[in-house]
Amino acid sequence: MKKTLFVLSLSLLIAACQKADNVIIDSSQPINVQLTYFDKDSIDIARYISNTSTKPTISDSFQVVLSSTQNFAYLDVKVENDSGMTLNDVSYSTAAGRLVSGTITTAFSNVYVGDITYTFTAYNKQASPGDFAIKLVRLFNSKNQAPVIDSVSVPDSVQIDPTSNVVFNLYAFVHDAAGLSNIAKVYFNTTKPDGTPSSGNPFMMYDDGGASGAPGDDDAVANNGTYTLAIQLPPGTAIGTYGFTFYAVDRSGLSSTPISRNIKVYK
Repeated sequence: MKKTLFVLSLSLLIAACQKADNVIIDSSQPINVQLTYFDKDSIDIARYISNTSTKPTISDSFQVVLSSTQNFAYLDVKVENDSGMTLNDVSYSTAAGRLVSGTITTAFSNVYVGDITYTFTAYNKQASPGDFAIKLVRLFNSKNQAPVIDSVSVPDSVQIDPTSNVVFNLYAFVHDAAGLSNIAKVYFNTTKPDGTPSSGNPFMMYDDGGASGAPGDDDAVANNGTYTLAIQLPPGTAIGTYGFTFYAVDRSGLSSTPISRNIKVYK
């Protein structure tokens, strides 16, 4: 009986070894990452603004842990601003155990205030990405000043055409101590002759050379501080005096002193 049990056990052991020898490790499995270290949460870019010839260059150290090093190819680190523009994209192919660490240096074309997103993605040798990790870093200006609307160009009066739309442009001339790139938006609100606000408020203005393709984007030259919007008044527009109040807001949320103008609409 004991001999029979021994033979049976030996047979099972051999079968198990044969099965183990036939196991194939799937090296195509994606590699996930966990961000375990990043050296800062925010950066004060005030020192870059004192010298207009100096552009920000930000260096950040990091460390991630890979879920596996089996078939690891490289770690991709992409840096984007809050408009989705890629500012940097660097690969790291060396791992110490399951750790990948390094310093990524990003140069900005101009002084920038806002959120920067770092995305960490590991790729295997089949070029398949795993789940990624994200880090947000806030760039702020501790010496920030609000933007300034130097002037606006608005007609005093507009005559309604009985058969077709009347089209005219409104202009706001804006500057910012940190540079035009620090201006987040320029817009105006309107009030109707009865004193009630327009349902279309706010009306965004553009300084993009007409690139947006948005209705009324009639801007001629991009990034020159002249914000434009084309207005259309249909034949049925109510006559009376319309109020227009202009605002500029920077990337830190500071708003300019508003400027108000009136336009008399008549037949």
